[in-house]
Amino acid sequence: MYYVLLFLFGSASSSFIVCYSWRYVNNVSQLQHRSFCEKCHHNLKAWQLIPILGFLLQHGRCFFCASRIPPLSTFIELLGGSLAVFCYYTYPHSYFFILFSFILWSLCLGLQDYKLYAASSTLLYSGFSIFLIVSIIILKFSFSYFFQFALLFAILIYFSIKKMFGWADVIYTTTSYFVIGYQHTLWLLFIATIFCMLFFLVTHFKKIPFLPFQALGLIIITVAHPLC
Repeated sequence: MYYVLLFLFGSASSSFIVCYSWRYVNNVSQLQHRSFCEKCHHNLKAWQLIPILGFLLQHGRCFFCASRIPPLSTFIELLGGSLAVFCYYTYPHSYFFILFSFILWSLCLGLQDYKLYAASSTLLYSGFSIFLIVSIIILKFSFSYFFQFALLFAILIYFSIKKMFGWADVIYTTTSYFVIGYQHTLWLLFIATIFCMLFFLVTHFKKIPFLPFQALGLIIITVAHPLC
């Protein structure tokens, strides 16, 4: 029963970040009270807002206009619920909320970057500040390995100056250093780069957002290579 509640918490949290990202991308006020259909703009009923179940009950189509509901939201809700259970079972409980919050933040930035090639500066810098404070107070982070941090940061700045790396990517990678450490951040960058290259080979896009692949890299190492 406890894991069911964890799954519901994870899926509901993921549903929120999908909604937040969609509203940011489409320039819709975050303060608008009720979610609505993207096609007919009809306000959704409470049962339609239930993560995963709402999609299934509507058979993947809007109850009002019968237009197809994009499955991405439901997929992320499933992913978020599953990751919440996995992280709680795998990691120390004191680290669970920090790690899962970092995953949600990463997904939110990734969704925005995928659509706009940019991310909310408010979300980016507030997340950076919060995770930096949390890492110092709770994770007992220290700059004892300052050379590692300085080297990584210098490389990121160089890539940013050469237009190979966006500033949001620099801030995100720096934040990951505080939350998951130097070694895992390098793994995250390696995995993200591999998937980014594969994406380019398939799509041949001239411009590719990197934050979605960093979020993917974080999820992969969280599941396949325990962080602590």
